[in-house]
Amino acid sequence: MRTYNAKCLVWAPDKFAFLPPDLPEVAFVGRSNSGKSTLINTLVGRKGLARVSGKPGRTRGVVFFEIEERFMLIDLPGYGFASAPKPERKSWEKLIGDYFAADRPLRTVITLFDIRRKPDERDSALIDMMQRYQLPWQAVWTKADKIGKRYLANRCAELDNLYQTQRPGIASAHKSRLGRDQLLEWIEAQIIS
Repeated sequence: MRTYNAKCLVWAPDKFAFLPPDLPEVAFVGRSNSGKSTLINTLVGRKGLARVSGKPGRTRGVVFFEIEERFMLIDLPGYGFASAPKPERKSWEKLIGDYFAADRPLRTVITLFDIRRKPDERDSALIDMMQRYQLPWQAVWTKADKIGKRYLANRCAELDNLYQTQRPGIASAHKSRLGRDQLLEWIEAQIIS
């Protein structure tokens, strides 16, 4: 498995701490327990680049990771359940909006959803936000190893319909690396375009 030269450049608690726009960016957004940090680590082939915690809601700012000095992966705060006070969770939602509204070289948004869940109003609000800002997004169905293999294709098609995805979602599982190559190809295509 290829590993990427990657480093964390900054953790931004607010929009004033965002890095100046320079390299193409790929943002990751999803529920607090959707596996954003795990997926970032899997993609770059490094444990511990993005902080993974057993407690949802550990990403409390916008985290900028430089990859191969070619592009940035942006870990946005999770939405939904998190072990933090409601005002703090609201500030994370505002921070996500601030990032999307900023004039950034954002190429695509990787939007993570737990394959076992159905969309709720927070998921719909996120998709509405991306449509409002006219952001291209790619759905990733995380934790695909938690359902039976024979149900996987049908579940992915069902979620594509429920979430009204722009293109078919990518099933992803950390341990088996399911979806890693497909998602890396998508990211590379967006960086080059």
